[in-house]
Amino acid sequence: MLEKDFVIENEVGLHARPAAKFTKVANSYKSEIFVIKDGKIGNGKSLLSILALGIYKGCRFRVQVVGPDEAEALCGITKLINSNFEE
Repeated sequence: MLEKDFVIENEVGLHARPAAKFTKVANSYKSEIFVIKDGKIGNGKSLLSILALGIYKGCRFRVQVVGPDEAEALCGITKLINSNFEE
């Protein structure tokens, strides 16, 4: 299991387009991917689950990855978030 903390810098937070990009990247890996905010856990491969967490600009959250390609998955998600969701 690998984990990493992030703070959202994107103006709109993790909503609609950014969340869709997140799930697209997450679904490209075999590992299970969880998004954790304020004790609530969302499935990183589910758009509705991510949106339900209410991650806005400046929010701190954790990504947890468990599975056979966890290092690659966390690297891919980190690149997406650090690129500000390519926006």
